[in-house]
Amino acid sequence: MKKILSGFLITVFVSLLIINCGGEEKKVTKKATSMLDKTKKTEMMVDLANGKKTYEKVCIACHLTGVAGAAAVTDKVRWQANADKGMAVLHKSVINGVPNGKYGVMPPRGSCTDCSDKDLYDGIGYMIDLSGVTVKK
Repeated sequence: MKKILSGFLITVFVSLLIINCGGEEKKVTKKATSMLDKTKKTEMMVDLANGKKTYEKVCIACHLTGVAGAAAVTDKVRWQANADKGMAVLHKSVINGVPNGKYGVMPPRGSCTDCSDKDLYDGIGYMIDLSGVTVKK
Protein backbone atom coordinates (compact mmCIF):
# COMPACT_ATOMS: atom_id res chain seq x y z
CA MET A 1 0.00 0.00 0.00
CA LYS A 2 2.84 2.39 0.87
CA LYS A 3 4.50 1.61 -2.45
CA ILE A 4 1.31 2.44 -4.38
CA LEU A 5 0.79 5.68 -2.44
CA SER A 6 4.43 6.68 -2.94
CA GLY A 7 4.14 6.01 -6.67
CA PHE A 8 0.98 8.06 -6.87
CA LEU A 9 2.52 11.00 -5.02
CA ILE A 10 5.62 10.93 -7.20
CA THR A 11 3.43 10.91 -10.32
CA VAL A 12 1.42 13.89 -9.08
CA PHE A 13 4.58 15.82 -8.15
CA VAL A 14 6.25 15.16 -11.52
CA SER A 15 3.03 16.12 -13.32
CA LEU A 16 2.90 19.43 -11.46
CA LEU A 17 6.52 20.10 -12.32
CA ILE A 18 5.90 19.40 -16.00
CA ILE A 19 2.81 21.60 -16.04
CA ASN A 20 4.63 24.46 -14.33
CA CYS A 21 7.86 24.19 -16.29
CA GLY A 22 6.41 23.99 -19.74
CA GLY A 23 4.13 26.19 -21.70
CA GLU A 24 3.43 29.85 -21.52
CA GLU A 25 3.51 31.60 -18.17
CA LYS A 26 0.60 33.94 -17.64
CA LYS A 27 1.77 37.48 -17.02
CA VAL A 28 0.75 38.88 -13.67
CA THR A 29 -0.52 42.42 -13.86
CA LYS A 30 0.26 45.22 -11.47
CA LYS A 31 -3.41 45.89 -10.68
CA ALA A 32 -3.41 43.41 -7.80
CA THR A 33 -0.66 45.29 -6.02
CA SER A 34 -3.16 48.03 -5.31
CA MET A 35 -5.90 45.77 -3.92
CA LEU A 36 -6.95 47.24 -0.65
CA ASP A 37 -8.85 45.65 2.17
CA LYS A 38 -11.61 48.24 2.62
CA THR A 39 -13.21 46.42 5.55
CA LYS A 40 -10.27 47.05 7.89
CA LYS A 41 -8.97 50.30 9.29
CA THR A 42 -5.59 49.75 7.67
CA GLU A 43 -4.86 49.10 4.05
CA MET A 44 -3.25 45.78 3.26
CA MET A 45 -1.39 45.67 -0.01
CA VAL A 46 -0.98 42.46 -1.96
CA ASP A 47 2.62 41.48 -2.64
CA LEU A 48 2.32 39.51 -5.89
CA ALA A 49 5.85 38.12 -5.70
CA ASN A 50 5.17 36.69 -2.24
CA GLY A 51 1.71 35.59 -3.41
CA LYS A 52 3.26 33.64 -6.27
CA LYS A 53 5.62 31.89 -3.85
CA THR A 54 2.72 30.97 -1.57
CA TYR A 55 0.64 29.79 -4.53
CA GLU A 56 3.46 27.62 -5.86
CA LYS A 57 4.23 26.28 -2.39
CA VAL A 58 0.74 25.22 -1.32
CA CYS A 59 -2.25 26.65 -3.21
CA ILE A 60 -1.34 25.16 -6.58
CA ALA A 61 -2.01 21.63 -5.33
CA CYS A 62 -5.77 22.23 -5.39
CA HIS A 63 -6.31 25.50 -7.25
CA LEU A 64 -4.43 24.61 -10.43
CA THR A 65 -7.06 22.11 -11.57
CA GLY A 66 -9.86 22.36 -8.98
CA VAL A 67 -9.05 19.42 -6.70
CA ALA A 68 -11.64 18.77 -3.93
CA GLY A 69 -13.96 21.42 -5.32
CA ALA A 70 -11.38 24.23 -5.18
CA ALA A 71 -11.83 27.07 -7.66
CA ALA A 72 -9.31 26.39 -10.42
CA VAL A 73 -7.41 29.54 -11.41
CA THR A 74 -8.78 29.05 -14.92
CA ASP A 75 -12.40 29.26 -13.67
CA LYS A 76 -13.00 32.98 -14.09
CA VAL A 77 -16.68 32.75 -13.09
CA ARG A 78 -15.89 31.11 -9.74
CA TRP A 79 -13.02 33.50 -9.05
CA GLN A 80 -15.16 36.55 -9.80
CA ALA A 81 -17.76 35.22 -7.34
CA ASN A 82 -14.96 34.80 -4.79
CA ALA A 83 -13.50 38.25 -5.49
CA ASP A 84 -16.96 39.82 -5.08
CA LYS A 85 -16.89 38.72 -1.42
CA GLY A 86 -13.88 40.95 -0.81
CA MET A 87 -10.40 40.20 0.39
CA ALA A 88 -11.28 40.27 4.10
CA VAL A 89 -13.92 37.55 3.72
CA LEU A 90 -11.67 35.40 1.53
CA HIS A 91 -8.75 35.82 3.91
CA LYS A 92 -10.88 34.79 6.89
CA SER A 93 -12.13 31.73 4.96
CA VAL A 94 -8.58 30.67 4.15
CA ILE A 95 -7.40 31.13 7.73
CA ASN A 96 -10.35 29.26 9.25
CA GLY A 97 -10.92 26.79 6.43
CA VAL A 98 -14.18 25.88 4.77
CA PRO A 99 -15.44 22.59 6.20
CA ASN A 100 -18.77 22.45 4.34
CA GLY A 101 -18.46 24.68 1.31
CA LYS A 102 -20.85 24.78 -1.64
CA TYR A 103 -18.28 23.08 -3.88
CA GLY A 104 -16.17 21.14 -1.39
CA VAL A 105 -13.85 21.64 1.54
CA MET A 106 -10.72 23.59 2.33
CA PRO A 107 -8.57 22.86 5.36
CA PRO A 108 -7.63 25.72 7.69
CA ARG A 109 -4.78 27.79 6.27
CA GLY A 110 -4.95 25.61 3.15
CA SER A 111 -2.91 23.10 5.17
CA CYS A 112 0.04 25.50 5.24
CA THR A 113 1.02 25.55 8.89
CA ASP A 114 4.11 27.67 8.25
CA CYS A 115 2.40 30.32 6.09
CA SER A 116 1.87 33.66 7.80
CA ASP A 117 -1.46 35.47 7.53
CA LYS A 118 0.24 37.86 5.09
CA ASP A 119 1.47 34.93 2.97
CA LEU A 120 -2.11 33.65 2.73
CA TYR A 121 -3.43 37.14 1.90
CA ASP A 122 -0.84 37.54 -0.83
CA GLY A 123 -1.64 34.05 -2.18
CA ILE A 124 -5.31 34.99 -2.50
CA GLY A 125 -4.40 38.21 -4.28
CA TYR A 126 -2.09 36.35 -6.64
CA MET A 127 -4.77 33.79 -7.55
CA ILE A 128 -7.33 36.55 -8.12
CA ASP A 129 -4.90 38.31 -10.42
CA LEU A 130 -3.92 35.07 -12.15
CA SER A 131 -7.57 34.26 -12.82
CA GLY A 132 -8.04 37.65 -14.48
CA VAL A 133 -10.76 39.06 -12.21
CA THR A 134 -10.91 42.08 -9.93
CA VAL A 135 -11.92 42.57 -6.32
CA LYS A 136 -14.98 44.69 -5.62
CA LYS A 137 -13.88 47.96 -4.14
